[in-house]
Amino acid sequence: MHLTLDRLQASARPAILEHLSGLSPDDLFTRFGLTLGPASLVSYVDSINFNRDIVIGAHYRGLLIGVVHIAVLQTDAFPHGELGISVDSFCQGKGIGRQLFDQALHHALGRKVNRLRIQYLRRNGRMASLCRGLSTRFAQDGEETACLITLAEDDPANACRREMEDGIEVFHADAPAPRGHILFIHGVAGDGWQWRENMQPWFAAHGLSSSALSLRGHGGSKPRDNQTLRDYEQDVQQVLARLPVQPSLIVGHSMGGFLTQRVLEGNEQWQSASLICSVPPWGLLPGTLDNVVEFMGDPLGKDIAIQAAEGKPAYVNPDNISARVQVIGGSRDRLIPPEVVAATARSYDTSAVMIEDAGHAVISSRKWQDVAEQVLQHLLAGQ
Repeated sequence: MHLTLDRLQASARPAILEHLSGLSPDDLFTRFGLTLGPASLVSYVDSINFNRDIVIGAHYRGLLIGVVHIAVLQTDAFPHGELGISVDSFCQGKGIGRQLFDQALHHALGRKVNRLRIQYLRRNGRMASLCRGLSTRFAQDGEETACLITLAEDDPANACRREMEDGIEVFHADAPAPRGHILFIHGVAGDGWQWRENMQPWFAAHGLSSSALSLRGHGGSKPRDNQTLRDYEQDVQQVLARLPVQPSLIVGHSMGGFLTQRVLEGNEQWQSASLICSVPPWGLLPGTLDNVVEFMGDPLGKDIAIQAAEGKPAYVNPDNISARVQVIGGSRDRLIPPEVVAATARSYDTSAVMIEDAGHAVISSRKWQDVAEQVLQHLLAGQ
């Protein structure tokens, strides 16, 4: 049986729902430990956070027949995960669960998720077998077993504080004797974790503290009805007002880049900014909306993109921005293509920095350090 195991993205939600809906009632109960109806399954699939969670699918002849999901959480300075696996009934007993489990552990270590919790029914002998032989502690509560797996020791260099500030999730990385502070702003369907995972610890190691927020309705931040770009701008202003120090640099990705420009416009207190694969100061062109939906797999992306295309809020006038602006793009970005990045750079009398072989999600890709190094150079050049 030839399988392919792939990391799944938000566009796979319909396939995941179809897979789970096809499980027998007994298999579904074994997977979740309770009876779930169709509405609850939809709610579960919609709640998967593909920015920070680890979701791997097993495909056979193009059909999704198994899924492992590690929900990545943080309650102290380090991330931890909760793992669950499901395999189609007709494919069980063929080692697919083991392959998914091993892949999940490999990805968890790579993502610095060193501790996993697995809750399963005592009768679930397959899951008990998967957990044996690891650095594991078991706890029994009636018919349920809680398995706590330690994959590696937490590295202090990867520590970040997670705080909730008036309903907004903010990750803080503290550098000893910092020489500056950075505020990171994510894009549509992203969240603060995109910065917390790699960039914030990296900048802390280079002497720069930082904060990364999750806009309302993203990550761990509470949602708001009828969300608008202007509401997101207020989220950024709220976090800025609560920071103990004024940021030396504001960094925005995609829609976060547009919000960065909105914050900078007419405000001379901000001296430096980096725009990464950013929505240009004139907003999005209507022809890009289909690419937004395809890329994000998220209806919210389309709603916000329409606002950006319609100039709600008003477009940014670069002449009203006094800060030093760096413009970074990805050579393979289809959402904000290189020619748009170059035009944005010209608007700020600078040259675009292009990251070769990088797409729109460059800050979450293997190219993230290339971006970080460019941002650091920009910051140090202004000090």
